This record gives sequence, C-alpha cells and structure tokens, in this order.
Amino acid sequence: MPERSDRTPSLTGARVHLIEDADPALRGVPDHVAASWRRSLSCGVDPRAVAHSYSTDLDLGSRLIRCAQPVIEQLAEEIAGAPMCVALTDDRARLLIRRDSDSCIGRALDRVYFARGFGYAEDTVGTNGVGTVLESGTSVQIVGAEHFVEPLQVFACAGAPIRDPFTGRIDGVLDISCRSEDSTPLMLSLVRSAAARIERNLLLDRDRVQQALFELYSRVDARGHDAVLAVGRRVVLANTAMQTLLGPADRGALEDHLRFAMSGPAGLDDRLVLPSGTPVRVRRSTVSAGGDVAGVVGVVRVLDDDHPPAGSATRTSRPLASGSGPAPDEAGTSPAWRAAAAIVEEALRADVPVVVLGEPGSGRATLLAGIHRRVHPAGRVVLVAAEEVEAAPAAVAERLLRAGRGAELHVLRDVDRLSPPAAQTLLDRLGGGARPVEGLAATAAPGGAAPSPLLAVFAASASVPPLRHRSADAPALVRSLLGELAPQRRIRLDDEAMRLVLRYRWPGNVRQLREALAAALRVRPVGCIRAQDLPTYCSSVPRTALRPVDEAERDAIVTALRATGGNRVAAAAELGLARSTLYRKIRHYGISV
Repeated sequence: MPERSDRTPSLTGARVHLIEDADPALRGVPDHVAASWRRSLSCGVDPRAVAHSYSTDLDLGSRLIRCAQPVIEQLAEEIAGAPMCVALTDDRARLLIRRDSDSCIGRALDRVYFARGFGYAEDTVGTNGVGTVLESGTSVQIVGAEHFVEPLQVFACAGAPIRDPFTGRIDGVLDISCRSEDSTPLMLSLVRSAAARIERNLLLDRDRVQQALFELYSRVDARGHDAVLAVGRRVVLANTAMQTLLGPADRGALEDHLRFAMSGPAGLDDRLVLPSGTPVRVRRSTVSAGGDVAGVVGVVRVLDDDHPPAGSATRTSRPLASGSGPAPDEAGTSPAWRAAAAIVEEALRADVPVVVLGEPGSGRATLLAGIHRRVHPAGRVVLVAAEEVEAAPAAVAERLLRAGRGAELHVLRDVDRLSPPAAQTLLDRLGGGARPVEGLAATAAPGGAAPSPLLAVFAASASVPPLRHRSADAPALVRSLLGELAPQRRIRLDDEAMRLVLRYRWPGNVRQLREALAAALRVRPVGCIRAQDLPTYCSSVPRTALRPVDEAERDAIVTALRATGGNRVAAAAELGLARSTLYRKIRHYGISV
C-alpha cells in the first residue's frame, strides 16, 4: 500500500470528483475518510475555508479537564522533541486545552482557529481528528489530503474518544496534531494510550455518591454467598448469586422496589412477594454521601412457606371487586404496590384513618377506592377535593362527622396542598386527632417543607410508588386503561409502542398514561396502536427537564423522524438541520424512533 504522501494526488482527485459528481465510488480512499467526506458534503461544509464557530460557555472546571490535565502534561513532555500539539475538546468538539511543543506549530494552528473556544465539529469544519471521532465514535488519524477542507490539508491529526466509564458516552476527544510531513503512525498509538489513561482517571474520580454505592456493594458481596443487588440512579449491580436466584421479571420488579425505597429509612428489612409469586426477604441499606442518596444495596433471600411476607396473603393480590366503575390500577404486582395495598386494607378493615402518600397521578385515590370496595362491596367512596376543604373547612368537618360509618369512605385529596389555616380549622373541628374519625382517608404528596397539621388525624400511612418504579405493572395497566377508554373495542399496543411506554418515565404517572392512550385512540380508534400514534413526548427520555422551547424542538424532531420512517438523513433535510446536529439533538433529548 503506498505511503499517505504518495496518495495525495489520488485523494485530491477523488475529493474533487465527490464535490462535482455528488457520489463517486471514491476508489482508493479509506472507508472512514470516504464516509466523513460524504457527511461533510451533505452538511454543506465549504471545502475552501475553515468555518470558525466560537463559544464562550466552556466548562473549564469540569471533571473531564481535571482528569485529563495530568495526562496531557505528561503527553506534552513525551512529544517535546517533535513539532506537535496536544488538544482536548468537549463532546461538542470545542477546544478546552491546547499544549504546543514549539511556537511554529502553535502559530500555524492559530491561523486555522484551532484554539480554545473554537469548534471543530465535522458538520462545520469537515473531516478532522476531532469532529470525525465524535461522528464515528472511534479513534482516527487524518493526514494531509484526507482533510475535506483545503486549509487543513497541511496538517495531520490523530484523535481518540474519551468515554465516561459508567455510561459509555463520549465526554470529549484527545487530539495530537502536527504538519502533515511530520506525521507518524505512532501518533494514533500515543493518543489512544493517553485517552485510556484519562478514562482511568475518570473511573477513579467518580463522584462521591457513586463511590459510596460501589464501596458498600463490594463489602456486602465479599461477606458471603448471598444474592446482592445494588440500585443507584444510573447504575444497577448484581452479583452472580442474584442473577441466578430470580428471573428477569422478578429482578426488574425488585430493582423498581429498591429505586422507590431510596427515599425511605436508611436500613430496613422488607418481606415481599414478587410478580412470579416468589416470596423474598430483602435486607436493604440506603447509601448516602453527604446530603446525597447514592442508592440502595439489598441482600436478597427466598423465603420458605413457614415465613411468609407480611401482607402477602392472597387477598392482597386478588382482583378487586367491581364497584361503581372500572378502576384500572386497583391491583398491582410490584412489591411496593402490594405492600401499600396490604397496609391500606388492614387500616380500612379496622376502621383506622389512613393517608396514602405518592406523586400526583400515581393511583392513590384509586387504591383507596378499590380496597374499600373489596372490604365493603356495597359501600361507596366520596372524594373531597382540596379546593372544597380550603373554601369551607368547617362545613367539610361537619359532613365527615355526620357521615355513615363502615360502608362509606370519605377521601380527602391532596391534604398537603391545604393552607395551614384551613388544615388547622379542619383538624380542630375533627377533635384535634384525640379520637379516630371513622370512614376517613386522605392522599398527599411525599416530603414537603412542612407536614400538614391534619396528619395528626391519621393513624396509618402507606406509600405508593410512581409508575416509573412499577414497570412490571405497565402492560396490565395499558390493557385495563384501554378497556376503560375503548370498551367493547378490539384495541392493543404493538411491540414498539409498548417499548416506548416501558421506556418513558411518566412524570404524570398513571394519569398521564391514560391521557397518552386517549390521544392515541383519537388517531387510531380500533386495531393495533403503533408507536407513531402515541404523543411525541413518549419517544423522548431527556436527561434533564426541558424548557417549553426545548419541548417544541423535540416534538418537531420526533414528528419529522416519524414522517420519514426513522430516516435521519431525510428528517435532517426536512428540518433544515445538519445531520450531525440532528444526531446530537437526538442524543440530547433521548429520542427513540
């Protein structure tokens, strides 16, 4: 194979033919270079000039820079005898650090704006050792005429991705650049080795929260042969005993339970029934670092028949008796839901006032209504809105005290939203919590700066998990909600639509799921609901909360992808975006189409 310098004429000719003919065969051009040239051309990169975009919002105190700095200094010393530079960029191809071995190479690079704050993304600068790494996800070396933009063809560059050791996501690129006549294959080996050392530093420098979770998991796993499961906000760890003890569905339900338990007391002994009917005991510890919760580590054992879990009798998993109407979320299979149902049933059977805590839309009132219908099949449930109590707390109290007992349950909704004066008035009129009020229940959101004084009325409490921690219940919930929304119709979700339902985090919980299915039914009233029938937000799982303008942009991207059958090239053209820009936005918004 000829040397790169000998291939300059053929590379130059192939590039000219590509620009003139749009899609030649590009014979003799390395595959990764040919792919990058085509991407550069499709993005409208000017082959005659460097497009010098500049950013001022750089994070110069980032963990990436902290972990890369010593490696860059060492690498700069290793190449001190050669006219080269070492550069670090972020995941948007913006230069953060540059170290020159001599002033000549520094001045040459300044002329093409290879300096801090300037961007070298492939969609603006074409083929190069930074942007092409981010597009391909692999290490590359680009020499001379392999660059798409002519002013860069006097240089050679070798770049390697720096990946987060936990997520696998590319956090930045390490690059070595020089004049093309000074290029050597060793540049690629050097940059790969240095990038690996930076990734090692990132692993050792993981934040104190993750460090605490790893350390406790390792200590617990080393003690014996028990099944150990650790669940953090972004990571799940399971030893071999855990992976062989339970099936995938039971493990998933247990992971959901531990995520929900992250907000609970630091050390508890749970006895649960998993979806398969397997009873287990979980000795769990919540891991904290400073004021942050890292996760939960649980030791799991299967119980024998002589030690059944509390609340695991068949009555807690039976379908609830039908009452005034369908209730799609009465009986869940997740351990946390079953445990909450057992507490509520015990309280209602004993006529003890109970408050159910959970996020809005998570099925708190539905659970109370369903359990009440089980305990009192002929009874009725009266829902009392927080606004009604706020407007006339004394009148509501009088009605509660006069209400029929046993067969009638009054549910005060969202008592945490009551103003202190309204809550105190209601509390005083109900006797200040000195004696139990029969036939009374309430719902409230967990946490809050100041607990409502009205909680003094209640003698029992249960916490229901949000829908995102009940993935095992989602398919049954979908079927039940569709049965309620479209009775007597044959309607179901196809596999791709169900995958979106399971992947989405549902901040509005069951209420939002119901709204999404109702919207899909307006698009496809009978038959098989497809992914594109669901609202656009179902195809996005962003890492952070979105502003209204971000939501509008996300919806436009999802709509374009759905309209083009997932063809990203066609979607980028329809949106008027460069393909690489579209790829970055898809990753940013967590879009799955």
